Amino acid sequence: MAPLEEALMGLIENFRGTLLSTVTKVLIVAFLGVTAYNLVSFTQSTRDAVNRSFSDSAAADLYGLSDHLTDPDAFEQYRSSSDNIRKIARFYDNLQSDRSLEVLSAFDQNLPIVNFEGGETFEYGYGTEMALQGPHLDESLGGVAVNVKSMQMNQAAFEFYNLTDAAGKAFDWESIDYSNPSTPVLLGSNYRGVYEIGDRLTGNLYSRVARFEVVGFLEPNSSMFYQNDLNFYLDDYVLIPYPQSIEHFPETEAYFYGILAFAMINANVAVDTGTSPDVVLSTLATAGNQSGFDAYALINVPSYITQFALVRNLILDNLGLLVTIEIALIIGSIVAIVALTRFNHRRRSQRVRALWMLGRRGSALSGTALATTVIEYAAIAVALVFLIQRLPNQDSTSGLLITAGVFVLFLLDAIWQQRLVKTTILGTGGKTA
Repeated sequence: MAPLEEALMGLIENFRGTLLSTVTKVLIVAFLGVTAYNLVSFTQSTRDAVNRSFSDSAAADLYGLSDHLTDPDAFEQYRSSSDNIRKIARFYDNLQSDRSLEVLSAFDQNLPIVNFEGGETFEYGYGTEMALQGPHLDESLGGVAVNVKSMQMNQAAFEFYNLTDAAGKAFDWESIDYSNPSTPVLLGSNYRGVYEIGDRLTGNLYSRVARFEVVGFLEPNSSMFYQNDLNFYLDDYVLIPYPQSIEHFPETEAYFYGILAFAMINANVAVDTGTSPDVVLSTLATAGNQSGFDAYALINVPSYITQFALVRNLILDNLGLLVTIEIALIIGSIVAIVALTRFNHRRRSQRVRALWMLGRRGSALSGTALATTVIEYAAIAVALVFLIQRLPNQDSTSGLLITAGVFVLFLLDAIWQQRLVKTTILGTGGKTA
């Protein structure tokens, strides 16, 4: 009999009578791999969420800051004065320079973009009860535009919510100036494939034609606290940075900067937990007196720290529970794998003894055992790839870790099965060479 044919017959005989137990072993290891993959990917996303949205630096008392010009006529009258707008700008700058608090300025609005290339999921109001306007003629832009979701934000808010683009970079905040030919923007992760870095967009920002340049994409699942929503996701948003200051705006653009100034002071004020409200009020009063702006209101936002603590603890508690369950699964699976491997070897050992007594070399018998192990783990790899590709949580890092884990398990199993074959041969009084 030819060596190749002999090897094939040996493999067939090895699986004859052990097929059911081998399939069971393959399914157990594959199931263990899938659960471990889910745990690793969940651990990764949990760590990112805690570091990004629930780190200790993000634990703070928040207050809502807004103007109290609720009467439309009073609001328009106040905004029509350039001097009043500069007062608001100085008020904002004074608060920004105070180290006892952080002004987290962020404003969500629709942004008409001409010749928009994305789908309706990026439209302002998508996923809510609001009606979508769809593509429409925007005379100021001179073309068909779509109102997309956008978030304007200052540097303090950007850093407080640990936002960054996928390359780990952020804006050059000192260079943000709306008088420049274009303004850099970051796009939510869902914009990948719609636009590329370097693409330019033209939009209507507060009735002013604005040009934007895409400088990066936010990490997937980037979120922030906004309007009492602890996880306000930005995957479908255009992120527009606020300038560091707007006090010295051009007189000819007072209308635009008047809207912008009020948007910038409608913000959240973050202070260390336990800071007395009197300290916050005193700081605001000082900034108001120095700037001449006192038409502001302060509202406590108690839900933030409560939600922060509850969600953070929920995430970490779930992680601990999943790790405990996974450890139990690993122990149970190892016991089952050892039992099945021993069962298979006992079924095959009689044939190994018989072939040894008939003159088969020990190296050939060991080679057949190794080939059997390779086939088992090849089947495990196919099953793992098939199952993992159908999971919603695709993560390359988790895939690499699970691949490495299965490979280590293969090496240990192969070494053990080689040892079992040698032990069987030695038990007949022979030598394994």
